[in-house]
Amino acid sequence: MASQQLIRKLADSEELVVPTLFKPMQFNIIKKMNAGNNLTENEKRYLRGNMRKKLTALEELESKQEPAENIRIILDSIGSYYITGLEALKHNGYGWYFEPKVIEVINTRVEGIMRIAVHTLKFIRVKSIEKSKYFVDKKTGLKYAANEQIFNDAKIAKNEYVKNVWLQMISRYGKMFAGNHEKFKEAIPRQKTIDYAKFGV
Repeated sequence: MASQQLIRKLADSEELVVPTLFKPMQFNIIKKMNAGNNLTENEKRYLRGNMRKKLTALEELESKQEPAENIRIILDSIGSYYITGLEALKHNGYGWYFEPKVIEVINTRVEGIMRIAVHTLKFIRVKSIEKSKYFVDKKTGLKYAANEQIFNDAKIAKNEYVKNVWLQMISRYGKMFAGNHEKFKEAIPRQKTIDYAKFGV
């Protein structure tokens, strides 16, 4: 079970962990444990289920130093997920010059924002990721959206910046960037023809 130190940290961080990691009912159990109060049989059942997995993951997180490893532990604890947005573009080899401040995570369980060291994770909840295109990085174990998927996710996340960057990438790299690039032809902004005569050229 989680250490008393972790329980105390969680109890003091309600705004950070509710409802991103723990539901209000689960957080009430953490508060009771922090206060040293006895749990009901129903609360003990909660503690033996998914809640225990989350606490175990957070316990591991406390002992790790690598930010990427910390992120993997947290993401593994929420189950079905993948990373999208600028972080996925960068990982896929496009926009290597980006330093994304927010890592967008599409998942089926949690919604909200969480900070891990210098990283901010933004959890975007959807009903299912069954038809989404993503892959697992063999080195880190993290899951990333394929380039084609990032565009659809930008619409779900209402992230116009990612959408515009994505359109620039597909207009520049075409088929190399997305195998079905023809499908996005209409969305690519057309470059305006410049009448140089107006400028005396």
